[in-house]
Amino acid sequence: MEQFQEYWDALEEAGPKMKELVLDRAANNSKISLSELQQLVRRAYPEQA
Repeated sequence: MEQFQEYWDALEEAGPKMKELVLDRAANNSKISLSELQQLVRRAYPEQA
């Protein structure tokens, strides 16, 4: 995974562990901006938004 859309799609039906893994990879990807990472976190955990 390298692009925002790939992370976004991976979170669609991810379980708890997969969400953590996807977000960790995104956080360590220099191509993902902070605002994009925030969007991914909100997608992974909408109940906390």
